Amino acid sequence: MNVWRRLALGCIIMCVSSVCCFTSASFRVRSSRNHRSFKTSCRASQQTVEINATLDDRSVESLFAWVSRAFKGEPEYNNLMLAIAAIFGNLPLDSVPIQMLEAAMLKLPDEETLVGDPFSIEEREYNSLGAMGAGQWMGQYKTRPHALLKLNSTFTTVDDWVKSLPRGCKRTIKKALAQNFTVTTLPILGDEPAPHSKLAAFRCVVAHEVRLLSYGVEGFLDALSEGISRYIGTTRMTGEIREYRNKDGKVIAIAHEVRKGKTARGQWFYGDDEAAESYVWFHSVYELVRRSIEADGITAVDLGPSGSDAFSELKSRYGFLSYDDWPDHADYHGDFWYQGAPRKNSWF
Repeated sequence: MNVWRRLALGCIIMCVSSVCCFTSASFRVRSSRNHRSFKTSCRASQQTVEINATLDDRSVESLFAWVSRAFKGEPEYNNLMLAIAAIFGNLPLDSVPIQMLEAAMLKLPDEETLVGDPFSIEEREYNSLGAMGAGQWMGQYKTRPHALLKLNSTFTTVDDWVKSLPRGCKRTIKKALAQNFTVTTLPILGDEPAPHSKLAAFRCVVAHEVRLLSYGVEGFLDALSEGISRYIGTTRMTGEIREYRNKDGKVIAIAHEVRKGKTARGQWFYGDDEAAESYVWFHSVYELVRRSIEADGITAVDLGPSGSDAFSELKSRYGFLSYDDWPDHADYHGDFWYQGAPRKNSWF
């Protein structure tokens, strides 16, 4: 079983590993926003670990340091719940998990150092298919509905798309275009680490998931696990990254895009709290639509499935309608595209 699967499963197993000389009878989780507690029983020990469900810069760095050691093949770091106990818990300073965390922090990469695996372009394309919904357009199984904007002769410029939107959406787009951030396009290349496999991007992914999923104390652990899983997923895939930085040069969001066949896919979007307040998602959608209209041969823009009815409704206000039979409207057959050109002989 590979590392990311072990990490994901580690969040299901609430007992931390006895191999590391530490077992727990229960976890008690506290949140600054919600004072309810959460316990889960484990065998044998009477020790209780109290978890402070608060995310800050230091805890994100600690989590990245721990996960980086697991990626480097150090098996003792494969237990995610042990990391949670060490980073967010009240363990004694001389406990084994705390000592492991201190050792990992000594090897913490800086914000911009790329640490991802150098997957080949073929591996990256294969790793992208599942998240793109290939199971449905290959006829293997049915996926969730996708939100699509179908391009036709009605939209000859992005301004035509904006004119078709409700008044409130037009105002939001105008605000998004007036923000003071910079956007850099970073191609994901074969045989090189992904350009977003770094601490600066990891911060965005984890903050994004905690903000969206951490409803109550129980959701905090799930959000951390989901954030790690999604970071691993996006850095294994192909496409391009649109990296958003604020006026101080800090990375506040990443938009991951892929083109295959006649469809442009907004594969992933992750932004921190500052990005959420700066209309970055709306800017990324505007730019994706603009480039798709201006590109040769794109007939649909796909924002993928939505995690909630509210998000589906938001997408629909911007012209992205949900289709159960979305492969009939978004043509993914053909090559993956890179920097404006198809890579021939790539998949189907």
